[in-house]
Amino acid sequence: MSNKKPTKKELEIEGRKKLFSKKYLKEIEWLSTNELASKDSFLSDMLSVLETGNREFTEKMEKAVHKSMNSPKFDVIKSIKLREQYGPLMKKVEMIYDIVNKLDENKDEYYKSTYSALPFITSIKSQLERNMFLSEKQLGALNKVFIRYNKRLNKLLEEQRDK
Repeated sequence: MSNKKPTKKELEIEGRKKLFSKKYLKEIEWLSTNELASKDSFLSDMLSVLETGNREFTEKMEKAVHKSMNSPKFDVIKSIKLREQYGPLMKKVEMIYDIVNKLDENKDEYYKSTYSALPFITSIKSQLERNMFLSEKQLGALNKVFIRYNKRLNKLLEEQRDK
């Protein structure tokens, strides 16, 4: 048997490990039991930091974990309620996506990537599905897109009616 003394770094890690297990018990428990949080790479890394003590757990990290703990993204019940609440908005985004897609489907790739609102609407749609939240500015921009493309759609329908 060797009588090797633990290094200073090993002692620091062990000290942090003990400190974290007491100080952040609620956070460790939530991170290790929440299925949705365990699928998030950042939160998995935070759990690893807290369990191993390999590095400091900064105030910024703590705030991020607390923010996640209160986020509906990681709470199944709150998530379901928010999906119900944002259902009408999601339908509107789907409708706008369909309009934009229909009007821009015959355009070339350059037009679609440069002038079309399709990438924006796709981004909004995925953000709404993922985070269940849109900012006031995003809602305003979404309404502008709707107005612009609705005018184009009405103009196209009038032209088809006149023929």
